[in-house]
Amino acid sequence: MTTAAGPADSRSLDFGRCFSFVVEDPDWLKKVLIGGAFTLASLLIVGAFFVAGYWVRFVREVARGGARRLPEWDDLGGLFGDGVKLVGVYFVYTLGVVAVVAALGCTAGLLGVGIGGLSDVSEGAGSAAAALGGLGLAAAYGVVLLASLALMVYLPAVFVRVALEDDFAAGFAFARHLAFIRDNLGNYALSIVLYLVASFLSQFGALLCCVGIFPAVFWSYLVLGYALGETVRLGPRAA
Repeated sequence: MTTAAGPADSRSLDFGRCFSFVVEDPDWLKKVLIGGAFTLASLLIVGAFFVAGYWVRFVREVARGGARRLPEWDDLGGLFGDGVKLVGVYFVYTLGVVAVVAALGCTAGLLGVGIGGLSDVSEGAGSAAAALGGLGLAAAYGVVLLASLALMVYLPAVFVRVALEDDFAAGFAFARHLAFIRDNLGNYALSIVLYLVASFLSQFGALLCCVGIFPAVFWSYLVLGYALGETVRLGPRAA
């Protein structure tokens, strides 16, 4: 008896479809244009809640294996409610990083002031304070860079958890997020790469399909959502 199971690579993301799935919906252009309008409104914060809520619903459908069409935009209240949790979690993590960087900067500044206060006693104290201040700024920049890279890798797992469980507190289940990344490392890493590629391509949105940069940016979010939803669906365990 032959088995119907596919080869090992059948559990890998379909690279091409992650970019092309959007156009499978007959109304894709209208939905992406609406998403682009809300992405533009995200510059005023409020649009981010609707974009995030739409993304949440899309990821849920993909993870269940039922996404053949993009979600509708006919439930703005529900989309806003779904998006509040995701945006809230994002701001908590972002503010946490800002707080750590600010604390390091303040510590370096206080040390610099303390050493500078000794300038009347020692000629080298002023130079030491200036050098310490420069090192403090360099260290703060390095921390910001490393934290940004860490968040870029870590936050997609957080967003998936919040989307699937519809729970703000799920965004802080650190062990489960790390386990999800570990258990789906190949597809998870590919999801991030796909988003980076889509994000880069979105910068040419004004030239591609004549739809403008904001709809193209919204499309890049959908690419990430599709890739992560498929990562959940193909994963060795339920997310």
